[in-house]
Amino acid sequence: MTRDTRPTVSRRHLVQALLGREILPDRPQAAASAPSAQSGAEPPASPYAAADAAYAAGDYAAAVAAYRAIVRGDLSNAVARVRLGHALYELGQHIQARVEFEHVLRLTGGSDRLARLGLGLACLALGKRARAATTLSAYADAERPELAAAAAEAARELAGDGEADLPALRQGLDSLARATALLPERYSA
Repeated sequence: MTRDTRPTVSRRHLVQALLGREILPDRPQAAASAPSAQSGAEPPASPYAAADAAYAAGDYAAAVAAYRAIVRGDLSNAVARVRLGHALYELGQHIQARVEFEHVLRLTGGSDRLARLGLGLACLALGKRARAATTLSAYADAERPELAAAAAEAARELAGDGEADLPALRQGLDSLARATALLPERYSA
């Protein structure tokens, strides 16, 4: 009886290949463990460090690229997704930001405050009054009661029959979220 020596492909790698994603080896290659000329060089920075540095510096385009790479590797990374959503929001890509914030709320059972407020702001930017009202009415933050009160007031205005000024509501909530340090300060270019 002969032994089958053909290489095999795991289901995980097959799915990743079909989706066009990068396939990382399960274990280090023999060549990677061998000493090389780079033995004195520092190890490459983690993708989290690069993404967080770009986010903290206000370089949202670079942060989006880095966080997308992280999310491709780990679809359930709520922290990377909420920061990706916020970076997309800052770049004016409100539909994509909304998708990321909704995904984070599904992952966290609705408990992520930044995702809930971000979703409300993205819905206001998109003119989705009913969705913004629902989202903002569910916002609760014991550490920032003035922001929670403003979100509840905005939700009441949106749910009422009158015409609420969506840009003014969005600007007010955004400014208060930055003043209470829920959102980072804007950087001037």
